Amino acid sequence: MLTLKEVDYRKNRKTLLSNVSGTIEQGDCITLFGPNGAGKSTLIKIMAGLSRPTSGQRILEAKAKNPIGYVPQQIAIMEGLIVRDQLTYYQKLTKQKSSEFVDEMIQYLGLQNILGKRVERLSGGMKRKVNLAVGLIHQPEILLLDEAFVGVDLAAKYDMLAWLKRLNSQGMTIVFITHDWDVVHHLDPILWILDEGRLLAKTDLLSLSRQSLTNGSRSLQKMLDVNLQR
Repeated sequence: MLTLKEVDYRKNRKTLLSNVSGTIEQGDCITLFGPNGAGKSTLIKIMAGLSRPTSGQRILEAKAKNPIGYVPQQIAIMEGLIVRDQLTYYQKLTKQKSSEFVDEMIQYLGLQNILGKRVERLSGGMKRKVNLAVGLIHQPEILLLDEAFVGVDLAAKYDMLAWLKRLNSQGMTIVFITHDWDVVHHLDPILWILDEGRLLAKTDLLSLSRQSLTNGSRSLQKMLDVNLQR
């Protein structure tokens, strides 16, 4: 579905990704795991087609004309619109004809009571929900999330997780970045371990151990120590 072959990325003479290769299949759930500066956001932008690798290949095989949904860390919605108009705008823009899917999404994300509210008046958690809704309103084959859960309360987070788990169970591929270990446990993904621009390992929660990543930086080892003790 999405293949990366020996991807390098350099910016301002600095190497941000080095020789990253991997394949993402339909229905996969993957988290890009690693300390700050590991190259996670750079890699997910390359996956989304928003950045081009300096060398190497990104190969996308998909059925839909618009197969990727991307939810950035920054809130990327129009503050002046009410939520209903926001969703209608993106539904038309992406030519989403399934009102049933949109209605189901509204129910799962708990947006029913805010459809008439202006985005600028929403809480941070509600804005995150709308941000997620906009990113997947066209039912993408692959959904890419960059820190989509930052600043959300528990109730909002679990609404979002329930919807993502449902979509993944129906075959949607999900790749996400998060520092929230609770999110990782709920989605139970394959972990792509990134460190200093290198892809060190692909593993799962049961197999993850500090000892298996002895070639990682001190920042990665510290991150593993903290999370594996939970």
